[in-house]
This record gives sequence, structure tokens and C-alpha cells, in this order.
Amino acid sequence: MEGMQNMDAEEIRAIFRFSALEKNMISSFEIQGDLFLPFLLSLKSGGSWSYATEEAKSMAVKDVITYYNEEGKTGYTLEKIYFFIDPEIIEEEGVIRRLEKCGTKEERELVERPYLITLKAKKIIFAEVNPEFRKIIVRELKKKRIQLKGTPAYSAAHELEHLEKGEIKGVPLWNFEYVKELAKNEHKNGQ
Repeated sequence: MEGMQNMDAEEIRAIFRFSALEKNMISSFEIQGDLFLPFLLSLKSGGSWSYATEEAKSMAVKDVITYYNEEGKTGYTLEKIYFFIDPEIIEEEGVIRRLEKCGTKEERELVERPYLITLKAKKIIFAEVNPEFRKIIVRELKKKRIQLKGTPAYSAAHELEHLEKGEIKGVPLWNFEYVKELAKNEHKNGQ
């Protein structure tokens, strides 16, 4: 209750209203409530998340697109959240080497992820979080398979590795080496 002492009554009412809307949204999809944890974490904390019980698995994968108006010098970043119930990999394509940080590990690690991943799931729920209009539009997709590429594919592969193996294994950053190189456009006389 310590944090609520600084809130005014209007802010507390807004939090309760949002929580009631959230509860109604979750119950409308007829999915066990705790399976929605990855979706809620992705929405509230950012990033991609996964969760498993003995009966089911769920995963939320986030993607972002920034829209910018050059003329007005304003824009917004639309967030897309793909939420899967019992996701499975159907196909992977390509190999991307990248650094990732996971959980409580201190350093990032070099891992290999597919550039393109095709998933199937019992349910696929898609959300768009639009800060321009302060709307969170959520709908269940009719299709039961989806193809992701780039960042959402890396995130999906990362979360699926958690669901299958628990901990992410990679090559620690301290296996890299520093190489000092002179700037390419340096003048010979030091100017």
C-alpha cells in the first residue's frame, strides 16, 4: 500500500477500471487465466515472455514499428504482441548470430537464431498497442499457424528454447576480443 499513498483517487479509479477491462478481455478468450501471464508481462514490462504448466504452454512475442511524420516531426511506436497457446515450430530458415541477455545472467551471450520461423498453435491472439490513440486492440486470429521473420522470429526461438530446455545456452561475451582500429577518414597530418 506504500506506493498507493502517492496516488490520487482518480488515478486509483483508473487502475481499477483498467484491471476490470483486462479481466473481461482475458475471460473472453476462454483460456486459463495464468496462461495469460506472458501477454500481460509483454504489455506491462515489454519484451517477449513464456510460461508453462503441466497441461499447457504460452508465449508472447513482441514486435514494434515506428511511424514518423517528417513534416510534423512527430510519430509513435506501434507494438504488436503475438500470443500463442501451445506453440510449436513447424519450420525454420536461416541462421542469424546475435547477442542476447536472458534473465539473471550478467552478460549477453552469442546465440544462433533462425531468421524466419513458422509456428503453429492451438490459439493465436494478436494485439496492437497504439500509443497514438491509447488503444489496445486484441483479437484471436482464425489461422492456427503464422510466419515470423527478423526480431519476432528471434524472440520466438528464444522463448521456445525456454519452454523446451529452461535455460538459454550461448557463448559468453568474454569469448570475444577487442580489436582497435584507426578511423577510416583520419588525415595523415592529424587534422
